[in-house]
Amino acid sequence: MKSIDKSTEELNKKNVTKYIVYLILIVGILVRIVGITNFPNALNCDEASAGYDAYSILNYGIDRNGNVMPAFLVAWGSGQNALLSYLMIPFIKIFGLNLLSVRLPMAILSSVSLIIMYLLLKKVSNKKLALIGLTFFAICPWHIMKSRWGLESNLFPDLILIFVYLLIKGIEDKNKIIYYLSFVIAGISAYAYGTSYFFLPFFIIPALIFLLRKKQITIKQAILSLLIVGIVSLPIILMVIINTFDLQQINLPFLTIPKMEVNRFQVMTSVFSSEFLSTSISNFVESLKILILQTDELPWNSILPFGIIYIFSGVFTILGIINAFAKNKKIEIKYNWIFNVWFIVTIILAFICEPNINRLNIMMIPIIYYTIVGIYMIVDYFERKKLKVINILILVLYIAFFVAFIVSYLKQDWNEYGTFEAGLEDVMEYVDTIENKEIHITNTIKESYIYTLFYTKYNTRDFVETVEYQNPNAEFKKVLSFGNYKFEKIDEIQDGNVYVIKKEDRDNYNLENYKVTEFEK
Repeated sequence: MKSIDKSTEELNKKNVTKYIVYLILIVGILVRIVGITNFPNALNCDEASAGYDAYSILNYGIDRNGNVMPAFLVAWGSGQNALLSYLMIPFIKIFGLNLLSVRLPMAILSSVSLIIMYLLLKKVSNKKLALIGLTFFAICPWHIMKSRWGLESNLFPDLILIFVYLLIKGIEDKNKIIYYLSFVIAGISAYAYGTSYFFLPFFIIPALIFLLRKKQITIKQAILSLLIVGIVSLPIILMVIINTFDLQQINLPFLTIPKMEVNRFQVMTSVFSSEFLSTSISNFVESLKILILQTDELPWNSILPFGIIYIFSGVFTILGIINAFAKNKKIEIKYNWIFNVWFIVTIILAFICEPNINRLNIMMIPIIYYTIVGIYMIVDYFERKKLKVINILILVLYIAFFVAFIVSYLKQDWNEYGTFEAGLEDVMEYVDTIENKEIHITNTIKESYIYTLFYTKYNTRDFVETVEYQNPNAEFKKVLSFGNYKFEKIDEIQDGNVYVIKKEDRDNYNLENYKVTEFEK
């Protein structure tokens, strides 16, 4: 009878844990997806750029620079990663070109990564650590903020997280299909962000060496793994070579490997320059400052006093790092070494990369992993000491900060941030109906041409044929005009034209004799 009661109790406990996991997943997914067209309440110029190029490829087979199915987008002139644009295409096909279709791919992948994190932690440790990890990841400010808008580089950490999970699952389950699929994901991640060009080889090669030494894979598997990554990412490898060594663009009927107007990869050719050492040290110090203070002073990346993982979590992060690198670990976690390799490579990257939070985004997952381990160590300690009340207080503290963070986030006016613009959709749709008029758009709207293309869904072929640049060979090409649209400083209003100006600038003009149509912003 006691045996039956015990098994029933264990079954009930298992069911309760399962429902808690479901609840946390629902909360985590909701805060990443619900209201993404309203929060953030303005469209970023990079979102508009990625979205319009996706729309162009879908409908015309070219991006706005006239390249057929580009492996990398020329975009503003110095380039933009293409993967997110390609992920937007099915959503644009279904919903049209709008905020929803631009932001959904990031929100969905970020939601999937919650499940991946839980499964990964359960695979390498136990259900308790996995539950703590899922809970923390679900309410992590950095991950929530990056999930809700379409900055293409923020795909990268989630893809590497998926890669690591599939790699470990493939090895543990002795499933070669899953194992090799992980390296397909790694190759695809090269199209997500430029830091992948450094990160992938320095992460994957040591990981394969570790696995070989532990006799978990064969030399044949290791070589085939590298071949898969190389083949999948070959267009990106060729793009880096072309732009590093100033070679000709590759134009194929089904693919373009573009040459940028300006070399984005100067760091690769300046390693031995006199400035490299001082710049590297400066980059690392600034990166360290960002990680300690949990802000890069860019409000779209972090909100104080919450930071990227909640300010007080730093104590847990340090505990997790100490445990991860200590010889006599308090907590043994299988494959702990893979997170250590990940972290070490990102530290090296911090010397090379001019830092802000999105440029350091690949470092965030190991930081979150160490924080989870640190929380687990404390929770486990107080549980063994029968001081569960302290663990309850830790949970209450995180819930309180999470609620306060969400309230603060919902109050943010992203239209104040310079690179975001709100209220242009109705304006652009209205002026697009006006025929046979020159339409002059004020240059006080930053990158106004991309918003015009985005909201009017302008014919890409017409844009390519008619666009005029002030500086066609610059890192950021300034568009002067295309079609009947002009982008300039508006000094005076002239008869016979249409002008789009900001309400805050209206006192600069005499509008008494003109028809004025006002919109919200």
